[in-house]
Amino acid sequence: MAIYDIFEVEKEEETVAPEEGGSSFQQEPEPEEACRKRDRFFSALAARLFFFLLLIGDVLWFGYSMVMFSMNSVLSLITLRRVAFFKNASSRAWISIRRSLVCGLALFIALFSPAFGIMVACTYFLMYDKSGIEEVVPSSLQSQFKEFFKNR
Repeated sequence: MAIYDIFEVEKEEETVAPEEGGSSFQQEPEPEEACRKRDRFFSALAARLFFFLLLIGDVLWFGYSMVMFSMNSVLSLITLRRVAFFKNASSRAWISIRRSLVCGLALFIALFSPAFGIMVACTYFLMYDKSGIEEVVPSSLQSQFKEFFKNR
């Protein structure tokens, strides 16, 4: 994902003073500036495409979690909640449903604002589901979460 400098001041295109003909025109952007704009556009497009693909995967994960939760809940009710395996599987499936909903919401937000979407997911896992960090968060980001927990 592209990282943008939020303090960078946008350069306005310079306009040339009207000449004797009375017409004004804008200078062509420099090749380096045009290349940067094109790179920024393709970077943003690629990030949103990958977030969309992850959102599709999340919808599949949500469907799988719902099927597992409903099957385990029915089997747990049939056995009058006396079989611990079905109770544990049902509770794990419920946690998986919650995680998939939060990740789906974060990925949907990330389609429009990647930084805010990631912030929503990180906030949930830091505040409500610290054990989910090992299970859901990519290993490249887990070290950053662990550093945060050491400082607290």
